[in-house]
Amino acid sequence: MDQARQLMRAQQVKETMNTAANHAAHGWFRFDRVPRNTSTEASVSGRASSLPANCWVLGDDHDVVVVDAPGEPETIVAAVGDRRVTAVICTQGGRAHTAAAVDVAWALCAPVLLHPADHALWEETHDESLYWRLEHGQRIAVAGEELHVVHTPSATAGSVSLHFPRLKALFTGDALGDSSEPSGPHPTPYRGLALLSDLPSDTRVYPGRGDSFLFGEVFLPTDRWVRRSA
Repeated sequence: MDQARQLMRAQQVKETMNTAANHAAHGWFRFDRVPRNTSTEASVSGRASSLPANCWVLGDDHDVVVVDAPGEPETIVAAVGDRRVTAVICTQGGRAHTAAAVDVAWALCAPVLLHPADHALWEETHDESLYWRLEHGQRIAVAGEELHVVHTPSATAGSVSLHFPRLKALFTGDALGDSSEPSGPHPTPYRGLALLSDLPSDTRVYPGRGDSFLFGEVFLPTDRWVRRSA
């Protein structure tokens, strides 16, 4: 019976990994978005949106980080498979992005990282469950790459973005909205996002909801100059 369960579990893991949407590959390094059942989104996030919060698994065949865990912990754990998880990183503390964070971290023997400015939001969902502090300027190594933590207090006081400079990739949570919102170039709407103003225009943004877009498609160089001069 135990062997049958193990075989069934292995098949579930294989099917989940095969359905994970691979959004970019940089040599051995991959950005995979974990598939989500959108019918459960309203009960998890409390937000009237057709776009569920994204969960990303970033790394290679051996080491990864998980970015946001909005729900369905079994699906996230299956997508990770037998890879080592450096951390479960929360781009903000709201339930829409962290509902499954504790369960996923426990199952994968990994720490949860969260900016302490969102402690109150975290407590609303997870009470006194512990997390590790995530700070502006922190650097986290994964699979031979390094992500830089940028505090972008826009959607929430503790919102962060995760920047891979060498890969020209930025994971923003809800800091820049989702891919359904940008309709053309416009200035950065939040003061906290000025820290992103000097990023190359060909940096690809992976938002907390929806599909990726290029930074330069949304923010014009002239807008960046105005913000620096203000």
